[in-house]
Amino acid sequence: MNSKERLAEALSLPVPRALLRLALPILASQALRLAYQWVDALWVRGLGVEATAAITTSVFVLWWVYALNDVFCVGASAFVSQLLGAGDRERAGVTTAKLIAASTALGLLVSAFAPLLARPIFMFLDPSGRVVDQGAAYLRIALLAAPLPMVAMAFETVMRAAGDTRTPLLLDLGAVLLNAALAPFFIYGWGPFPRLGIEGAAWSTAIAQASLVLSFALLAWRGHAAVPLARRAPGPPVRLRALARVGVPVALIGILFSVVYIVFARAASPYGAAAVAVVGIVNRIEALQFVIALSLGLAASTLVGQSLGAGRPERAREAIRVAQYWIVGLSLALTLFFLAVPQGFLAMFSQDPEVFRLGVPYLRVLSLCLVAVGIEVVTAEAIVGSGHTQVISRIYTAFSLVRIPLAFLVPTWWGLGLQGLAWLITITCILRMAMIYAWAARGHWQSGLTRELAPVTEPSSPGITPGGSPPV
Repeated sequence: MNSKERLAEALSLPVPRALLRLALPILASQALRLAYQWVDALWVRGLGVEATAAITTSVFVLWWVYALNDVFCVGASAFVSQLLGAGDRERAGVTTAKLIAASTALGLLVSAFAPLLARPIFMFLDPSGRVVDQGAAYLRIALLAAPLPMVAMAFETVMRAAGDTRTPLLLDLGAVLLNAALAPFFIYGWGPFPRLGIEGAAWSTAIAQASLVLSFALLAWRGHAAVPLARRAPGPPVRLRALARVGVPVALIGILFSVVYIVFARAASPYGAAAVAVVGIVNRIEALQFVIALSLGLAASTLVGQSLGAGRPERAREAIRVAQYWIVGLSLALTLFFLAVPQGFLAMFSQDPEVFRLGVPYLRVLSLCLVAVGIEVVTAEAIVGSGHTQVISRIYTAFSLVRIPLAFLVPTWWGLGLQGLAWLITITCILRMAMIYAWAARGHWQSGLTRELAPVTEPSSPGITPGGSPPV
């Protein structure tokens, strides 16, 4: 099936069926991406609670790197989906080429500074020094390998925007299985392999990610239908700054989210290594619900972009509404599950008694905001497909900036300790969801990227040029 036939079929399917068809492979891919971190954390349990804390906390820093990639990935997703919806594959191909180049350059920039940043970051996270050596060793390698996951995400972004979520799933599965197979050999020195400890976990992940990038590159070289690729195209040019106008607000959300969780880990450090580990472990557990919401949101985003590109805003509205209904039901089920058996999830990552003592009430408090987080993530991610990202970014930014000082203040109020962080996260998530939902209901996003992507058929009006800012 060629790209035009694929798009025509996608636009003709009932919204629930189209959403499910896109969301299930995305969910599996997101779970597999989460599995990279789970594989490392599960295999290093034998190295002690400090090793677990080092890996689960490193994830917060890696989020910052992935969020940096969103500067161009998010804009490219909106551009590619809407251009394909309008039948303009050539300009979608130019967008892909520029995205791959930009992701490569950003990854190399991160790699250049990796040796200098890893240890200072962990010295900030853990002034006691208990986690610094192992955390810096793992993070240094993960940052050196940054171009690999960033380029892989760029390819996956384009394929998802084109409506193909199954192929990235199969490639992700192969990479994760490779990571899981290699990790114990590198960590514990099985067979002829040297015992590398926590560094072995980082190297096994880097090798698996390299195989993933090679697989995507092979698909592009063979001209896969879901990877439009072109050096030039007729019509208004696609410029990186236009992608960045859409992507920077979303990247800022991710960067600040990473910074906030780094602050949370720092605020937990006075309560011991187990408290730092709890913040990271519970976040990994929360991620189960997050990836479900993200998958529905990304699937809805593809439908929103293609529908707006095809001039069908009513279909875009329905996609968001259906995704919201589904995530409420799923989030309620997970809430009850986490409230009932929090110990079972904590035991996957640690057997330390202090982790259980602190982690059980912490996880139960955070489970109270899962429904709100689900609605928030689905709504925000879906609207990203329209290209209207600035207002959502302002809401997220405001809450992130408020969370930073409160992370140090709330735990000391009324002697709440680590549980104060859990209540801070829960309450701010509920308030943030209410604001995002209210703005989305106003419907300004339905105009899409009209000024960015519409072919030029007549001279532009004064003050408006192709590639200008999207209406917000």
